[in-house]
Amino acid sequence: MWHWYDKGEEWLAIALLGGTSLTMLVSSTARAIGQPFAGGAELAQFLFIWTAVLGADLTLRRGGQVRIDALVIRLPIKLQLIITSLCLGMMMLFLALLIWYGFALATSNWQRPMGVAGLSYGYITLALPVGAVLMLISLLRRVFVNGVIGSLVADDDDPVEEAL
Repeated sequence: MWHWYDKGEEWLAIALLGGTSLTMLVSSTARAIGQPFAGGAELAQFLFIWTAVLGADLTLRRGGQVRIDALVIRLPIKLQLIITSLCLGMMMLFLALLIWYGFALATSNWQRPMGVAGLSYGYITLALPVGAVLMLISLLRRVFVNGVIGSLVADDDDPVEEAL
């Protein structure tokens, strides 16, 4: 099941990035020939925001987030476990706050139209809590699969090799 979930999210991110590029190309070309595409900038903004949120989740799922661990990897395993657990707890708390307040923000912005396109601004603000839900799922999956200490290590890194 996770394989299809992962592939679906990757393809959706690729499609949204392609849609962003295509929208910008069409919008700028139409403007250059004197027939401006009224909602082009708003549509590109909408697609790009969702692309960024999905890209952040894909990065987190692979352990590609920024991690400065020069000191932590030299500490005893028990202390590494405590520090990493604290970091994971703060990350999960932050994501939970984004989910809680993000859905409230999205519902409060639902009636607000977005520029010329007429699309609800709620669709843009919905990207943040939905992305936070996806990142929380990815983070929990990494903890269950890789353990607490390995959850923040990138998939292509070897933590033992780095410690030496």
